[in-house]
Amino acid sequence: MLVEHKKLRSCHTSKIYQALLTAISDKTKALEIRCRALEAAAPLSLPQVKKAITEAYQGNNSKLKISAIYAMGKNCDHCWLPTLLKELASPDTEIRYEAAEACAELGAEEAIPSLKELIADPDIDVQFAAIQALGKIGGNEAKECLEQCLDGPSEAIYQAAEQALRELETWEDPFAFKA
Repeated sequence: MLVEHKKLRSCHTSKIYQALLTAISDKTKALEIRCRALEAAAPLSLPQVKKAITEAYQGNNSKLKISAIYAMGKNCDHCWLPTLLKELASPDTEIRYEAAEACAELGAEEAIPSLKELIADPDIDVQFAAIQALGKIGGNEAKECLEQCLDGPSEAIYQAAEQALRELETWEDPFAFKA
């Protein structure tokens, strides 16, 4: 994106890309650095980035796996969708949260049934992520679900659903925006 907007010279792109890939694979680096490098590299739709995401996801480190799920959404390739749909049912709260966010990034309508279930998740952050994802994905089924949230007993869920509906409606008709 920086290259496209002339904020970064294309001659520097490969150096940055190589530095990110090196940081991801360097097991002597702090885990947080490796995770952030993976997340930063994710928008680069290159085979080496996809390989790094896959390796992080399949590895034994839960933090790298969570970063890999985040990266799947930012990579914007629907090849990750089966993995993300599976992870929406993960016993791990952070994984469910990141999978919901990633499905939103992909605009994955296939995720709507699972996201609807996550609105009743025991974790409030997962509930919010599911609601926000439905707002980003859009469509009639998502809209109906969000409207049903307005009838529930939780004020926090009501507010989240109301915000998601505003976002959904903005995308449906961008010229109807109200300040």
